[in-house]
Amino acid sequence: MTDISIVTVNYNGTGFIEDCLESISRGFAREGDISYEAIIVDNASTDSSREYIENFCRENSSFRLIRNSANQGFGSASNKGAEKASGEFLLFLNPDCRIIDGDIGKAVDFYRKAGDAGVLGVKVMGKDGELQLSPRAFPTLARQFYESFFCSRIFRSSPIFGSYFMTWWDHSCARQADWLSGSFMLLENRVFKEAGGFDRDYFMYSEDTALCLELVRRGYKNYYYPYYAVEHADAGIASRDKASREAQVWQSRRTYFSKNHSAVQAAVFSLVYLAGIINRIIIFGAGSIFSKPARTRAASYLRAVYIYYCKKRQDAGRA
Repeated sequence: MTDISIVTVNYNGTGFIEDCLESISRGFAREGDISYEAIIVDNASTDSSREYIENFCRENSSFRLIRNSANQGFGSASNKGAEKASGEFLLFLNPDCRIIDGDIGKAVDFYRKAGDAGVLGVKVMGKDGELQLSPRAFPTLARQFYESFFCSRIFRSSPIFGSYFMTWWDHSCARQADWLSGSFMLLENRVFKEAGGFDRDYFMYSEDTALCLELVRRGYKNYYYPYYAVEHADAGIASRDKASREAQVWQSRRTYFSKNHSAVQAAVFSLVYLAGIINRIIIFGAGSIFSKPARTRAASYLRAVYIYYCKKRQDAGRA
C-alpha cells in the first residue's frame, strides 16, 4: 500500500499548478521512507494548465491525471480523486500551494500517536511570509458578526472577538482545533471514507469545515501541526474573480448553517453577512474618492451582492 495519496483539484490553475506539482516532486523525493502518489483532478480547465499537467504526468510516474468533463467543484472532484487513491493517508493540497519545509513522516507520526486524529493541518504561509490563520473555530452567528465587522482584526488578542480565526493562539505549538483550512488537509483514508468524504452540497468553500465537524461528531479530534509548512497564494486562483469568490463563500456558509443548525440561523447568518458587505461597500466607497484600489474593491462587493441574489433566483427557478 502507498503511504500517502496527494489529491489536488485544478481549475484554470496556470501560474500556480506548476509550482505546486514541482514542490510535491521535490518535497517527497526527500522523504526516503515515505511512498506517495499524486492524483490531479482537472475540472475541465480551459487554460493551458490541463496540457501542462498531462505532460508532467507523462514525465513523472508517481503523478496521474483524472479529467472531468465539467467543473464539479472542489468537494466532488476531491472525492473522485480519493476514490482512486491507494494511500493509507490522503493529503488534500490546493493547487495554489507549494511545499516549502518540514518532514511529512514526522507529521504522520504525530497523527498516529494522537490516536484520535481526524484532520491534521499545518503551518500555512503567504507569499509575503505572513502566517495565514489555517486553524479555526466552528462558525457561529456571533463569530460571523465579529468577522463581518472587523472585530477579529481590531481585537486580535481577544479569545472572544478573535475566536473564529484563532488570532489569540500561539501558532508555534501543535494543538487541537475545531477545523483546518482545506488548503492542506491530511487524514487517514479510512477516516475520510468513514465520514462519507466531502459533502457534495458544497460546490466550493465550507466543505472543509463540514468534514471536520462530521469527524468531531464521530469522536475524532482535529489538530494543527506547525512543524510542516506550505506556501499558499490565498485564493490565488479564485481571487481572479473576487466578486464570484465572495458570493460563493456567502452561499457555502449559508448552506453550512442550514445543514448544521437551522433555516432560521441560516437566514440570520445571511443578513449578518450582507450587513458586513454593505459595511465594506460604504468604507471602500468613501475611500474610492482618493484611491482606485478602494473603488475596485467597492465595486467588487457590489457585484458579489448581485451574483449572490441572482444565483439564488436561478437556483429557486430550477427547484
